[in-house]
Amino acid sequence: MENHDLNFNPMKRLKTQPNSTKKTKWSLRLAVLTLLVLSQSAVWSQLSSYEQGDKLLNAGFSLGYYGYGYFGSRSGFTLPLNASVEYGITDQISAGPYVGYARWSYRYNDGSGENKYSWTFVTVGARGSFHYTEILNELLDSDIDEEKWDLYLSLFLGLEFRSYNDDLGLDYYSNDTVVRLGPNLGFRYYLRRNIGVYFEGGRGTFGWLNFGLAVRF
Repeated sequence: MENHDLNFNPMKRLKTQPNSTKKTKWSLRLAVLTLLVLSQSAVWSQLSSYEQGDKLLNAGFSLGYYGYGYFGSRSGFTLPLNASVEYGITDQISAGPYVGYARWSYRYNDGSGENKYSWTFVTVGARGSFHYTEILNELLDSDIDEEKWDLYLSLFLGLEFRSYNDDLGLDYYSNDTVVRLGPNLGFRYYLRRNIGVYFEGGRGTFGWLNFGLAVRF
């Protein structure tokens, strides 16, 4: 004679199935999300600090201004500002325009009283850069983090417009325009994927040292 479970309730089993299904769906979603995050991290780890097609923005200041001083005591100045945008033409070469602005004021005494004069500078032109982080790693078998460091050598060519003004109208100096050509050695260090800082040494837009914010987009 067979034994039957008199307490068996088929509805009890049916009631437990929806909760089990929900747990399965959430587990699948969590697994898919984890895979997406890992795959994105893998892609980022393979990216370098510079690639063809990148747009690079530098915006900052210049120090160590060259070529001026004349006479008298400097009474005021605007820290030289510079900005540039470059487009990645190849995996090693980028190029684009730059612009800069600076102003200095001086005062002097010629025996009859104190006089003031000022210079205003605006510069525009183009610059090109050679990015060599990856090449340096291969040549020296080094391990520079190519995702963080962008090492480059730049050459710029442009015009500098000089405007002179004094409070006596004596016009000791005339306004003029000069051609500027110079190289500099620099690097960008990315604090985040697309935002970092840059530093350049050499004959830059207005001085021997340039530094500021670097943005890639």
